[in-house]
Amino acid sequence: MTRAKEDIKQWETWKTNPTPENLSNLVSQMKPVIHKAIQVNQGALSPAVVEAEAKIQAVNAFKTYDPNRDTQLSTHVTNYMKKVNRLNYTYQDIYSVPEARRIKYSTFANTVSRMKEEKGRDPSADELATELGWSRAEVSRYLAENRRELSDNQPHHSDLGAHDTRQGMVMSYIYNDLTPTQKLLFENVTGYGGKKVMDGTDLRRAMNMTQGQLSYAKRQLTDIVKKAAGRFR
Repeated sequence: MTRAKEDIKQWETWKTNPTPENLSNLVSQMKPVIHKAIQVNQGALSPAVVEAEAKIQAVNAFKTYDPNRDTQLSTHVTNYMKKVNRLNYTYQDIYSVPEARRIKYSTFANTVSRMKEEKGRDPSADELATELGWSRAEVSRYLAENRRELSDNQPHHSDLGAHDTRQGMVMSYIYNDLTPTQKLLFENVTGYGGKKVMDGTDLRRAMNMTQGQLSYAKRQLTDIVKKAAGRFR
């Protein structure tokens, strides 16, 4: 069986049954194309970040591929790899943004997404303020920043770090390396995965920890996040 035919076979298997395992197999099948994109685009950023972006674009290519257009799957994926070229430009100064600021914006974005799905509409500033426990003024500011980024057609660097989707990608890498307990704490303090942000008594109950245990766990998690985030600089 030729490589092109094996590519199609793997793609059809995933298209028919889009399980994580089948997707992983398909990504592995496209490893030569992905690896080439990583080599071409290595620069100021960690190879891990470039690899993650290449895999994101590969999945986007899988979703849009049409075998009836007489284009090989590898060619279609290669065309999507061109989008990886934007990484160094997009991310050249993202880490000048304070880490806490980036995480807080990701918390905001995750909460907006979750509430929009639950309500079938965009949540209001008051609803977001109640859900997050923030002031209405702070929520309004974040909403305004988000609207500016969505309406801007040119790449730029806002004070929020821009491109929360890519920041979410970095957070996913950090999250996947955590222990189950650390993952739960990470979710509860950042809103990662659509979880409600917690603090104080609610957080202690959710974690089933004393205040001392929780403080220690938070310090450990902070150290882990800082070290992990450093790998993406």
